[in-house]
Amino acid sequence: MKKIIFGIIPLTAIIIGFSVIFLQFEATTKPSTTPSAAKKETVTKDEKPVSEIAIPTLFVHGYSGTANSFKGMINRLADDGSVTKSLVMTVAADGTVTSKGNYDKFSQNPTIQVIFEENKSSMVNQALWIQNVMKELKNNYHIEKVYAVGHSMGGVSLTSYIEKVGSDKTYPVIEKLVLIGAPLNGLVIGDDGVTPYDLTADGPKQSSERYSGFMKNKTNIPTNLQVLNIAGDKLDGTKSDGSVSVASALSGKFIFDGQVTSYEEQVFTGKNAAHSNLHENTEVDAKVAAFLWDIKKVD
Repeated sequence: MKKIIFGIIPLTAIIIGFSVIFLQFEATTKPSTTPSAAKKETVTKDEKPVSEIAIPTLFVHGYSGTANSFKGMINRLADDGSVTKSLVMTVAADGTVTSKGNYDKFSQNPTIQVIFEENKSSMVNQALWIQNVMKELKNNYHIEKVYAVGHSMGGVSLTSYIEKVGSDKTYPVIEKLVLIGAPLNGLVIGDDGVTPYDLTADGPKQSSERYSGFMKNKTNIPTNLQVLNIAGDKLDGTKSDGSVSVASALSGKFIFDGQVTSYEEQVFTGKNAAHSNLHENTEVDAKVAAFLWDIKKVD
């Protein structure tokens, strides 16, 4: 009997020993999966969202304009971080478009300055050249939407282009348009502020050939368009910016209002509202920035 008991004791000790070793091994291996799972969650949280594609803005100068026409405005907007200077696109008299600069579709409100080498040409030619620029933007830069700012004749030519192209998907869609001192109904100015083209509640008293054409083709304007129309009044009695009457500029109301998604107008006054000062006026800068990019500038 004693031999049996002495034989059982070592066997029991061996079983207990294996049990302790097994439990210790299980305790050390189970937690090893936890750090791996935690590491995966951290990587997922650190992933950055994809940047939003920006809508570029075209700047089109007026009659006899140059690269300097919008240079100041673009530089000021770039200096305060509102925009990123991007492309300068020059159009030759034969319609050939050459581009300089870099376009980054993820940059902050990229600008595209349009320069006409033949800067004293007709509205018809300029509208065609804008069409060539738009085709270049669509085909080579894959740009689907744009905003546009036109000073003086540049605003007239942009309006002509919009009516000509309409909703043709061959070209980028212009979603927002800013006209600055655009002579939509001619260049007649009265010393006393009175002209045959003054506005009534129903439109101009008299229409130029250009304006009649705009009114005839206004239904071609895409309804998604948003328009800001800016005029200048030097307060010298002429009711004009010195080159374009307030009435001629604001006759745009009867072209766009009721046809587009939204139309608003603003008249700036004083010496800084002179025709060539409008695009150098920081108050105009602020209005344009608020309209195009919803940027509120604080003095």
